[in-house]
Amino acid sequence: MPDRQGFDLDNEDVMGPIVEFAVSHKLPLLTHSSEPVGHQYPGKGDVTPDKLYRFVTKFPQLPVVLAHWGGGLPFYALMPEVKQALANAFVDTAASVFLYRPQVFSYVAELIGADKILFATDYPLISQSRLIQQVKSLNLPPQTQALIMGENARKLLGLPESTPAGG
Repeated sequence: MPDRQGFDLDNEDVMGPIVEFAVSHKLPLLTHSSEPVGHQYPGKGDVTPDKLYRFVTKFPQLPVVLAHWGGGLPFYALMPEVKQALANAFVDTAASVFLYRPQVFSYVAELIGADKILFATDYPLISQSRLIQQVKSLNLPPQTQALIMGENARKLLGLPESTPAGG
């Protein structure tokens, strides 16, 4: 959470070595994100889509997870240059029920791809069961739901596919 921890994603002297380490060890970087408009709430910060866009364009080789739906950055993917800049970026669904209407899942899947959405809750603020119920209630295609509920995270983290019991 850069704004609460006292560093700036735009500071290349700080972020350069962190990014270099993450890339060399095949690790994604997770950053807090906030939308620049809408209601105020505890934890809303100033890591907004403009800062996130600068960061992902400065470090395109880094897999980056933009928490809280990237503060709305995926909606800018209607611009071709933003969609291209988000090629190695993912968004998570943390605090989704407090931030956006449920349609955010299908809209973001259409804009940047269902393969870019990672299940997250912001526990203990929101229980896993509450967000799981929301995802199940959306009638997303089964493949989209499977991607969001774990397959995307498995791939991003380079984890092996699970094998069926006895198989």
